Amino acid sequence: MAKTAPDYDAYQTSFHDAFRDELYGIIDALPAAGDALDVPCGNGFYSRRLAERTSGRLTAVDSNDEYLRSARAAVTGRAVRKADAYQLPFADATFDLVWCAQSLISLDPDRAVREMFRVVKPDGVVAVLEVDEFHRVLLPWPPELEAAIPRAVYKASVLKYGDAIKLAPSRKLRAVLNRAGFGSVRRTTHPFDRAAPFDLPTVTFVERHVEYLRSLVYARLPAPMRKAFDRVTDAGAAGSLYRLPGAELICINAVYLASPWAK
Repeated sequence: MAKTAPDYDAYQTSFHDAFRDELYGIIDALPAAGDALDVPCGNGFYSRRLAERTSGRLTAVDSNDEYLRSARAAVTGRAVRKADAYQLPFADATFDLVWCAQSLISLDPDRAVREMFRVVKPDGVVAVLEVDEFHRVLLPWPPELEAAIPRAVYKASVLKYGDAIKLAPSRKLRAVLNRAGFGSVRRTTHPFDRAAPFDLPTVTFVERHVEYLRSLVYARLPAPMRKAFDRVTDAGAAGSLYRLPGAELICINAVYLASPWAK
């Protein structure tokens, strides 16, 4: 099990910082919960808000030691445990709410969701926040890049995972939840909007997102597209994403609410 934070931690943290109000709003809109589980809890960003709103016990679990240290600091006095998402150390039907955020890309979704199904109460709710990397962050790319980047994401997904939509877990989540046995599955889509001039957390998120895209797709872009990518992501260039007047950013997120009982 990992001792240090994963390499995507800075990117994930910038997402939390840029969209804190909207993400906490999603937590606040969840069904009222008694005992809640955050799995995997990561650095405790969501655990903190869950601890503030739950009327019962909050338990946060992760397999990463560095994340567990951060989560314990975020939710002092709450239960934070090291655990495998595929073998949760809890009895059947323990929790009223199970929360899972942007974790299924690094897990086997079917195994993880089956375990969530096992530990949630029959009248409880499993809430999963996930994304579709093909359409997650909408930026004012030049048209040629607007078309080329999704094709490169597709190639990267196939090469890295052998699966064309591994990078889009929200696309198959309804089927995963149905296979696990949930009787009721409902999706809501949450677009987070920002307009230029971007505040510092948004700029940092865009920078991290560009870094992520560069590592994921740059080598799979045609040479002319790489030049266009370099040009529009150069913070010092007049026509860069960071300097376009009236630029808008939309970050799209999906939340699935699933209950064992049909409602």
